[in-house]
Amino acid sequence: MLNINDTEAIRKLDPQDTLGSTEQLIKQCKAAWEEVNALDLPKFEEEINNVVFCGMGASIYGALVLKALLGPELSFPIELVSDYLLPNYVGKNTLVVLTSYSGTTEEVLSCAEDALAKNAKIVVLTKGSKLAEFAKDHNIPAYIFDGKLNPAGVPRLGNGYTILGLIGLLNKVGVIAIEEHEITNAIIRFEDKLADIKAQAQKDFTIFENKIPIIFAGEHLAGNAQILRNQFNETSKAFSSFFLIPDLNHHLMEGLQFPKDAPLHFIILNSPNYSPKIKQRVALTADVVRQNGYPVHEFVTSGQTVYDDFLEVMQYGSFLTLYLGLAYEQNPAVNPWVDWFKEQLATKKEK
Repeated sequence: MLNINDTEAIRKLDPQDTLGSTEQLIKQCKAAWEEVNALDLPKFEEEINNVVFCGMGASIYGALVLKALLGPELSFPIELVSDYLLPNYVGKNTLVVLTSYSGTTEEVLSCAEDALAKNAKIVVLTKGSKLAEFAKDHNIPAYIFDGKLNPAGVPRLGNGYTILGLIGLLNKVGVIAIEEHEITNAIIRFEDKLADIKAQAQKDFTIFENKIPIIFAGEHLAGNAQILRNQFNETSKAFSSFFLIPDLNHHLMEGLQFPKDAPLHFIILNSPNYSPKIKQRVALTADVVRQNGYPVHEFVTSGQTVYDDFLEVMQYGSFLTLYLGLAYEQNPAVNPWVDWFKEQLATKKEK
């Protein structure tokens, strides 16, 4: 296992500077929020009956977070599409949100053409390329960012742009209503917590070495749970899964009995902002897991606001999974099996 305090060894494993991108996550958030709020975008005056988010991998993270943070308050249904085509119900009163960090994601570009054909309202978030050209050609409201604060250039390390940018974009066009100071103040408070969060991740990652991390969360942190699962997969190269409270209380607890001595280590994303019912379920769920002989680790947020909570968990998970990947002596920036799969898929299409 690598010593994560060995900076020279880390540089050799991490030539793309994943660590640098992770350390600049808060700067990404700040830049994205300021940049999108400076845009001159029209508000949608016509009625919007539903919103469909289109994105793959890390590009769907913003939708996951937004749905978890604001879902209960929204007056319209949300659907997330990670595929080539939109649902048949999409029409002129649907907002289609197209997100692709690279701007070249084929599934999202397919949905873009589908949205045009269905006469849907559209907004775009991307770093550039074909999706940016699509937005410009059709005069579509868009946040096109430069990605300078993501030196590794890997989409999943640009979460500040894609998540805060998406929330800001929908706020700017009037689809959601968040007071600007709510996010700005959360970012300011987050800057003060950054060093402590990094230190905690450096301390905690060792408990997941050679273990299967199983993530539990609920309510406003539900989106973070899926993001953290993906980070364990991609950054740490480790198998992981996530379950949401209260749903897991209706099935998963019975599945802790076999096989015996499985290498599971549970992590609960906990918050003082959870509702009383969820707080009670979190405590009882942890008790059930321990009674079945498995360890439970809790990351507890400061709970100042739900926005603080989401930022803290996102940063903690980014550092935690990065250090675990480095400890496994893996290059955390690359995805060799995903790349191999894409290459094989492209070869078969050519045939």
